Amino acid sequence: MKKLFMALVFCMLFAPLAYGGETDHILNILLKKGVISEQEYEAVKGELKTGEEKKQVQLNTKIAEAIEYNKPEKDEAGEWAKRIKLSGLFEGEYRWMEFRDVSDKNSDSTSDLYLRRIELGLEAGLTDWINATAVLNSEFIGDDVNQGDEKITVDEAVITLQKEDFPLYLVIGKKAQPFGVFENHLITDPMTQDAFETKRVGLTVGSAGPVGLDMSATLYKGEEQMDHLVESGLFEVTRAGEATDDVGSYILSASISPMEDHLQFFAAYLSEPGRGKRNTTMNFGFSAAVPGLQALRFDGEYMKALNRELYDGLDETFKEGVFSVTASYVLDNGDREDIGGATFAERVAHVLEEPLHFAARYESFDDDELAEKTSSWSAKNRYSLGVRYPFYRDEEKGLAAYVAAEYRYTDYRLHSSLEDTRADNNQEMFARLGVAF
Repeated sequence: MKKLFMALVFCMLFAPLAYGGETDHILNILLKKGVISEQEYEAVKGELKTGEEKKQVQLNTKIAEAIEYNKPEKDEAGEWAKRIKLSGLFEGEYRWMEFRDVSDKNSDSTSDLYLRRIELGLEAGLTDWINATAVLNSEFIGDDVNQGDEKITVDEAVITLQKEDFPLYLVIGKKAQPFGVFENHLITDPMTQDAFETKRVGLTVGSAGPVGLDMSATLYKGEEQMDHLVESGLFEVTRAGEATDDVGSYILSASISPMEDHLQFFAAYLSEPGRGKRNTTMNFGFSAAVPGLQALRFDGEYMKALNRELYDGLDETFKEGVFSVTASYVLDNGDREDIGGATFAERVAHVLEEPLHFAARYESFDDDELAEKTSSWSAKNRYSLGVRYPFYRDEEKGLAAYVAAEYRYTDYRLHSSLEDTRADNNQEMFARLGVAF
């Protein structure tokens, strides 16, 4: 015991100079000289090791405490700022028309300069499964034809509940409801959108599945689609009776992408209360890219009335149909994942994602012989050619400025009683300067 005590004292005296390998060297000398035994040698090494481990633990604790103390406080305001995204779309437009008034074939041409659209969008990712968006909009500012009132309105306001890798989702709010895709590569809207866009406050419950499968059911109030159809300018009728005021309109829709980024099909069924009988409409469409030539895409959509109410003063119903097909080509194309033209997000995505862009569109309106049987008129065929070029793009910052041009020709069906007074076609030219962010 005395020898062990002497060994400990000796090691403590030389501790400042003897760490690691030096400590082992001293103990080996004491062992060889017979000052300590084998058991005492192991005991001293164990005690020295325990002491060093305690010191190391204390040192590590002090370091951790210092790091925690000096850790910068969490910036809650900065975290929220990262969850909020601001976007916008500003577009100025010039338009020329061959006939100022197509109802008078002797009218002269006219031109106009106006702000087609000013939109500001705000998107907030509240959590990883709750998202809120709002879009403020003002259209046709300074346009005498469409008579824009320069008022700012809430064009979209939506809450979306959807968690990644969970199939079910819920959407509530005002937006273009899921009837029609309205893919648009030109300045003017497609005829299908002119006739059948349904922008209303609604509630959608849906489910997403494999191969891009998406199925949903939407409930909304009013007769938005029929009001939009009658005001489309594609034919001339008025509605009879009183509007309904119940939540009785619904949409069933589905889409699937059997070939990702190359082929998509979609369909929808819409039913509104109507005035006297329900108005129902079907929609079918596709979006297809040529394999090996992703920059070339064909988009088609067909909408057909299944049931229609009686229009004011008429004794039979007319079930109209609209067909639209577009061929588009994008130079130096990347992956075009976004399709559609009904929502603000889709319109901005087209501008930001697509470089020099060419498009040709053919559209046909079937009035079910309404013009002939009512001694009236209706649109018949429409042809459009256009180009869009972003002269400034910053993909990292999400900025783009572009110019676009479009030529549009529309011919009309005329009852024989109107042939001497009304123009049977009209030509239009559009030019646009826009910025998106």
